[in-house]
Amino acid sequence: MRTSVKSLQLILNELSHQLDLPSISHSAFSQRRTQLKHTAFIELNQTAVVEVQYGDGEFKRYKGMRILSIDGSKILLPDTAEVIHTLGGIRYSNDHPNVPGHHAYVWPR
Repeated sequence: MRTSVKSLQLILNELSHQLDLPSISHSAFSQRRTQLKHTAFIELNQTAVVEVQYGDGEFKRYKGMRILSIDGSKILLPDTAEVIHTLGGIRYSNDHPNVPGHHAYVWPR
């Protein structure tokens, strides 16, 4: 796993050369990649990140939870009565203070 500005095919060619393997076509790589199970990434994250970074339990917490990142994204939802009733909304005004607005809105959690 690495980042590169090189094309995928060039990286595959270099890797196959370094490992003394036959060349790997882009198509063959793509076909095999579709066979990966999503659980492989879950296990990789557990082993390579969670156990290594948090295994000893010594990390800062906020309200008992570890913070991985903070995102200031806002989600604009469909403006229906059901969505507003369930998740809430936000009032706003623009350059015309006598023309307020309201739409469904929720902060990501």
